[in-house]
Amino acid sequence: MKLYVFKSLPPFLWGYTRDLRALWTLEECGLPYETIGLDCGPQGLADNTELARVNPFKQIPTIDDDGYILTESGAVLFYLAEKSGKLIPRDLQGRAQVYRWGITSLSNIEPFALPVLFSDLQGDANPHLKALRPWNAGIVEKFLDVIDKRLQTQSHIVGDEFTVADILFVCVLRELRKNEILPKFPNIVKYRARCEERPAFLRVLDAYEDRLGIPRGSAR
Repeated sequence: MKLYVFKSLPPFLWGYTRDLRALWTLEECGLPYETIGLDCGPQGLADNTELARVNPFKQIPTIDDDGYILTESGAVLFYLAEKSGKLIPRDLQGRAQVYRWGITSLSNIEPFALPVLFSDLQGDANPHLKALRPWNAGIVEKFLDVIDKRLQTQSHIVGDEFTVADILFVCVLRELRKNEILPKFPNIVKYRARCEERPAFLRVLDAYEDRLGIPRGSAR
């Protein structure tokens, strides 16, 4: 399996890119893969003709599983879990709960977490986004409050087993890791730490930093 990833990034994107999600899932599932590293230039990946052949939106991550092309990080992660039979229950209702909480991260939390991140990165250079930051943060906190209470009685987002939904949720949480929001939710803070201490994630993060050629700890 081939996975298209970044091999160069501007510093403000270190540790935030979505190839981390796919890499983490591949490591957890034990699926063999090779990475195809691409450079992120001033115009992003817009001028990359190699990626355009497999992904019309020229986005990462993209997988090529022996000629089967799949894009969009959520779809990629669910596919890898289903293909390996890991990180997802075998019964229909159990799988539906994994999809439910994965989609919650992607459709209810990330659309508001990303504007908070971009506002923090751009600051006064984008006054419109800065003005909307409290509104976006408030919506994020509404969802995190519910999940924080949920994590009082269970160790992971779906239940007591680590699933692909946890990878999606933790990677969305990483978009908020340098601001004031997450410390308000102590159960989520402990949960995120548990997940990021998993050996598969630590391997991926080390390899990610090595591939980018950045100092150890820069993407934490």
